[in-house]
Amino acid sequence: MRYLFSLICLLIFQTAMAQSPPVNFSTKNGSKWEKGVMNRMQKMLQEYDLSKWIFTDTVIVEDNVIPHSHPVLTLSTRKATNDDILSTFIHEQIHWHCVNKDAQLQKAVVELKSMYKEVPVGRPNGARDEFSTYLHLVVCYLEYEGMISLVGQERATVVMESMNHYKWIYKQVLEQPEKLAKVIKKHGLNL
Repeated sequence: MRYLFSLICLLIFQTAMAQSPPVNFSTKNGSKWEKGVMNRMQKMLQEYDLSKWIFTDTVIVEDNVIPHSHPVLTLSTRKATNDDILSTFIHEQIHWHCVNKDAQLQKAVVELKSMYKEVPVGRPNGARDEFSTYLHLVVCYLEYEGMISLVGQERATVVMESMNHYKWIYKQVLEQPEKLAKVIKKHGLNL
């Protein structure tokens, strides 16, 4: 009984200490939808320890925009569920991580090019150009790994399978995670 009480206290302490670093949110237009996404994301920052995935602390929420990482991380109001919003937040943060590790990323892309000789370019299967498709193999794998650690594999898989963009990329992530993990680890891009 004493052991169980100690374990519960330890878990409560760890949960209380597992706080995400502060993130400065703003809305582009102040719409109720933008404020809604912002409020939901702020609650998730309290619910989950996202410190591992935060590389920029400035986030804007904008109605119906395509989410993007630069110059300022921008979330959209288009995603419906909290898991979708969380996944997008992690995805865009990982772009900042990749910028910080550009030399390693370039080497990983060279290796990915030898593994995937031809990749799709353009939506819905690929990214805007060939390099971006290879980059997104890294970003989307790390996004999936992050979501698994936060919400579990089943929910993470549901989010990845529901994507209406980067379909080929997410398919590789879901079907060949070990293959991608090996390249990412080898080049020091893992989190």
